[in-house]
Amino acid sequence: MKVAAINDLSGFGKCSLVADMTVLAAMGIQCCPIPTAVLSAQTGYPSYFFKDLTGIIPEYQTKWHEQGEKFDGIITGFMMSSKQAGNSLEFIREFKSSETKVLVDPVMGDDGKTYRNYSNELLEIIREMVKEADIITPNLTELVLLAGENPDRIMGLKGDDLIEEIYRLSMLTGGDKGKTVAVTGIPLLKDGVVGNFILENGERKVVTSGSNGVHYSGTGDLFAAVFLGEILRGGSAYDAAEIASDFIRTSVNDTPDDMPPRAGVEYEKNLKMLIR
Repeated sequence: MKVAAINDLSGFGKCSLVADMTVLAAMGIQCCPIPTAVLSAQTGYPSYFFKDLTGIIPEYQTKWHEQGEKFDGIITGFMMSSKQAGNSLEFIREFKSSETKVLVDPVMGDDGKTYRNYSNELLEIIREMVKEADIITPNLTELVLLAGENPDRIMGLKGDDLIEEIYRLSMLTGGDKGKTVAVTGIPLLKDGVVGNFILENGERKVVTSGSNGVHYSGTGDLFAAVFLGEILRGGSAYDAAEIASDFIRTSVNDTPDDMPPRAGVEYEKNLKMLIR
């Protein structure tokens, strides 16, 4: 199996394409990377070199079309700009077939705030990417943005009220059309526990996992890569969420105490968890 992965590449930080390539390889899937940007280290580090690679996606698309390449999966992550998102949308439309699973991670914000690259134009194109996707993996902030709702009202909800609202928004963003929606990192009422809301074929489930309360960059990338890999191997969305959650929890618990909290998780030795 082959997956085309459109994401940034960081020398340090264990996120984005590094996560995609390592995880998918451990699951027996060839990852074909397309870097949207290269960084000496991901943005959780105090300083880093950064090179925007906007413009190369169409070049890859042309050459891979000439080669007659086909993909079992396509996964997208961080987009530098609306132009880059537009290029990714065209790539998806070029290579998606009835047998291709497309996962879009709509990276736009977190904790009720948008990232620096966010724009209304980017949001509109990511909404178009979501229409082409089979699976989307937004966090709560990104789900609200996709649905065009007020984040202040929704981010203040708790417990069952929050879960019901997530269900409503997930249906609005494609769940009503049969898309699989996995909303990650949901704060739950119980201390030290986070949830992932899974909607598959209209059925919903909350998969819970322990949390140490510290943010680690790269966990969303790991979740998406494991999730898509398990779906391609024939697992259900619930199976995929359970495996991804357990993998991330174990990896974070094994992170050295002196590692910067935003420097990415330690996961190499845990990749064997994915091979069953």
